Amino acid sequence: MVLYAGWAFFAKLATRTVPAEQAVVYTYVAGLVAVGGYILLDSGGSVTVTTDGFWLAAVSGLCLGLGTLAYYTALTDGSVGIATSISGMYLLFATLLGVVFLNESLGKANIAGIGFAVVAVVLLAQ
Repeated sequence: MVLYAGWAFFAKLATRTVPAEQAVVYTYVAGLVAVGGYILLDSGGSVTVTTDGFWLAAVSGLCLGLGTLAYYTALTDGSVGIATSISGMYLLFATLLGVVFLNESLGKANIAGIGFAVVAVVLLAQ
């Protein structure tokens, strides 16, 4: 949670000085360095490469890249609180996709939580 808050905060600062597209590229390069370092440290330098799930991961990456670009563009023109709250609603759509396509279930508390999240975003966007 703290790392995502830092991401949002520093992304907002970055979009004050560079175009959103450029900020996204810098963000992804730094992220790749961080993940690459983690992989090397965690695996002791031994990495197994497989093509299983490649296309699913690639589509996921396309969605992430375009979503990040949209988010940074929103940061350029608006409030970090509003942009982050609205973009955070991806949780709602991911949950619905899980229910519809992966046969995941939602309890009453889950449904109430989604409802409160929607209300929160509407209130924050005011």
